[in-house]
Amino acid sequence: MERELKEREGLYSLLRALFSYPLTERVLDAVASLALEPGSPLASGLQQLQGRIRDAVNDRALIEALNIEMTRLMEGPGRVPAPPFASFYLHGERLMGPAAAAARRFYLQWSAMPETEWRIPPDHIALELGFLAYLARRAAEAAHEAERRRILQASREFLRGHVLPWLPRFCEALASSTADPFFIGLAAFTHEAVRLDLEWLDAVLTENSDSLPSDEHTGRSS
Repeated sequence: MERELKEREGLYSLLRALFSYPLTERVLDAVASLALEPGSPLASGLQQLQGRIRDAVNDRALIEALNIEMTRLMEGPGRVPAPPFASFYLHGERLMGPAAAAARRFYLQWSAMPETEWRIPPDHIALELGFLAYLARRAAEAAHEAERRRILQASREFLRGHVLPWLPRFCEALASSTADPFFIGLAAFTHEAVRLDLEWLDAVLTENSDSLPSDEHTGRSS
């Protein structure tokens, strides 16, 4: 469990960085050094990411080319083919819709309001992934099992209610709007990573719930 909790923080921190403009040499180094267990469902997306930057992680021309494409796809100026905001996909292609306000409330509830609040809308993919990294770190550092469970439940709630309702459409828009294997791989890797994490959370929380004494599990006092 301890290993999985630390790996979740690292994974979400890397995903946040991959959606934070500009991409840097340090981020590409982290992607290049990432290793998966044999047969991992994440392998296909990661192979595309790593294949694009293999032997050229420190190549300034490559980093510049990736950032130019990232700007075209997600940053702008102007209309972009894959806006990285929940509100765009959930509220008729508008920005700063109810999804942004809901994400902001969740951040405030957990005392995790990003410092970039006034520069980036709260429902930007990088902020949502960064918030999940924050919760993952808190879960790993929790002193008591009950507190850890509460944090993992919040992570699951945020994934179900704030990320997954729009992430598949965003990843599809990203992958279908570029010929660059880096961003095609990023879309596949991100979607699969989030899906697998929710699957893991469901299993862990169900297992822990089933292991509780019946009175504690039902909330009844003896």
